[in-house]
Amino acid sequence: MNETKEELPKDFGLLLPKIIASPPGPLSRDFITRLAATECPAITARRARRQHETGVNQDPIVWTHALGANIRDADGNIYVDLSAAFAVSGLGHRHPRVAQAAHSQVDRMIHAMGDVFPSDVKIEFSEKLAQIAPGDLQESILGLSGADAIGAALKTAAIHTGKSGVIAFWNGYHGLGHGALSVTAYRKSFREPFLSQLGRDVFHVPYPNPARPPFGLQGAAPETIRDAVLTHIRSMLSEPATGAEGIGAIIIEPILGRGGEVVPPEGFLQGLREIADEFSLVLIFDEIFTGFGRTGKTFACEWEGVLPDILCVGKALGGGFPLSAAIGRPHIMRSWGTSSGESVHTSTFLGNPLGCAMGLAFLEEFKEGDWANRAQKLGEMMYQDLSTLRSPSISDIRGRGAMLGVEFIKSDGSPDGARGLQICSELLAKGFICLPSGAWGHVLGLSPPFVLSEEQWKSFFHTLQNCIEKADLSR
Repeated sequence: MNETKEELPKDFGLLLPKIIASPPGPLSRDFITRLAATECPAITARRARRQHETGVNQDPIVWTHALGANIRDADGNIYVDLSAAFAVSGLGHRHPRVAQAAHSQVDRMIHAMGDVFPSDVKIEFSEKLAQIAPGDLQESILGLSGADAIGAALKTAAIHTGKSGVIAFWNGYHGLGHGALSVTAYRKSFREPFLSQLGRDVFHVPYPNPARPPFGLQGAAPETIRDAVLTHIRSMLSEPATGAEGIGAIIIEPILGRGGEVVPPEGFLQGLREIADEFSLVLIFDEIFTGFGRTGKTFACEWEGVLPDILCVGKALGGGFPLSAAIGRPHIMRSWGTSSGESVHTSTFLGNPLGCAMGLAFLEEFKEGDWANRAQKLGEMMYQDLSTLRSPSISDIRGRGAMLGVEFIKSDGSPDGARGLQICSELLAKGFICLPSGAWGHVLGLSPPFVLSEEQWKSFFHTLQNCIEKADLSR
C-alpha cells in the first residue's frame, strides 16, 4: 500500500472527467486479479459470467480517492459520480465537516460497548436523530446497514402486534440479510437459494407502478392503479379465506430505489396508512435510499404528509460510515418492554462512537445547509434536460428530486436490460459513474451527490445523449 499522501487538484470534487487509461486500466485490472484470489466468487466471478453473457467488460475500476462529485481510480482516471456511491454521499464524498468529526473522534475514542456502556456521542447522535425525524418518531434502534434497520423494524412489529406476517411489495429492495431478504422481492435469483431459511409469513403484492401496472391495467389512470392495489390489500386482510390472518405489518419503499425509481400514484401512501390503522398493523417505511433530502424533502413520506409507525434510514445517515436506524413511535418501540438483564436485540458495534460522530456531523450539516432544497433544485435541472431525450428505446423518465430513472425498452415494449448495462458501461468509459436499476437492469438510475455542479451535469447529459443516439443507430 502506498503510504505517501498524494496531493489532489484544489478543485478536485468539481472536475470534469479525465480518462488517462481506458477503464478498467491496467492497475485496476491488477487489483481485481489480486482481489479474485481472496474474495468469494459470488462477488468477483459474477463479473466474468456477465461479460460472457453480454460481451461487456465487467471488471470494476478501483477507487483510490473521492471528494465532492469526483472519484479517482488506481490508474489516475477522474470520474464524475452520478450514483453518490449507492446514494450514500448526498452531501458529496468526504464532506469536510463529516471528515473533521471523524478525525476528532478517532483522537478521542473509536469503540465503546453499545447498549451496555454507551458513548456520549451515541447519546448526542440519537437526540439529534429524534429532532430531525418527522412527527412523533423519537425512539431508535441503531444498526450498521440498511438490512439491520429493516430487521429491527420487523422484529419490533412482531413484538408489538404478536403477529409475524408482513405485506411487502413487488420489486421492493430492503437488503439481503435473512430478515430483510424475506421481504425483498427484487429478483428471484437473490431469494431462491435461501427460501427454506426465509420467513414464510410474507405476502408480496404489486407495487402500483404507473409505467408497468399490475392486474392488466396497462394504459389506466394512476388513480385507477392505486385503487386496485389498495382494494387488493384490503380484501386480503378483510376476507375470511385469504390466509392473511397472521399479518401484523406493511413495509414499503415510498419510492422504489433499486427497483427502478418508481413513484407511486398520489394518495397511495395515505391509503396504506388508513389500512394499517383499520387493521391495527405497523406501517414501516423503508427510506434507506430516499431519506435525508434525496427526493427534495427530508423524507419522501413528507410529499404526502403520511407518517409511518417505523421509519428505516441509512445510507446517507453516516456520511460514509456504515450506520442505520429504525426510528419508531414511542408506543410502538416500548412494546419491547423493560430489559430483564441482557438485551434481546443488540450487536457488538451498536452505536459505534466513530460512526455516531460522523452521523452527528452529517445531521447538523444537513439541517443547517438546506440540503433537501439543494437536491430539489438539482433534480429540477436534471429532469428538465432528461425530458428532452428522444429515443424509441426510452419508455419513461421518472423520479423525484435528485432520484431519477430513465427506462429502456426493446422494440416490442419489453424491458431492455442489455441496453441499460451497455449505456452504463459506455458512460463509465467516458468518465461517468452510473448504475442500472429495475428488476431487469433496464433503468438508468441517477442519484448524484447534491454538490454536482451544473457544468458536471451538462457534460454528463451531452455524453448520455451521444451514447443513446449511438445505441439507437446500432439497434
